Amino acid sequence: RANALEDNVRFYKVENGKRTQLQSADVKTETGQWYTLRALIVGDHMVCYVDDNKLLDVKDDTLKEAGMVGLWTKADAGSSFDNLIVLKPPTGATAPAK
Repeated sequence: RANALEDNVRFYKVENGKRTQLQSADVKTETGQWYTLRALIVGDHMVCYVDDNKLLDVKDDTLKEAGMVGLWTKADAGSSFDNLIVLKPPTGATAPAK
């Protein structure tokens, strides 16, 4: 999640309807500007980029199986989403090193 009102990007997981923040980074984003958010998830390792800048790098060993992808916005933030693409990593792929 990127939030221009709070100047941060956060990685969350949702299990059984409960949202848990895994990591957060402070970053200035502007309302009305388009950004590219990219998440690379291989096994329990997740890396998040905003406009090709690596901001988040986290492991969570509770994630044992592939899940779903979700997009959301807070009620007081104006957000638009476009061109969502989900790809399966190639066999043997690993997430980038920290």
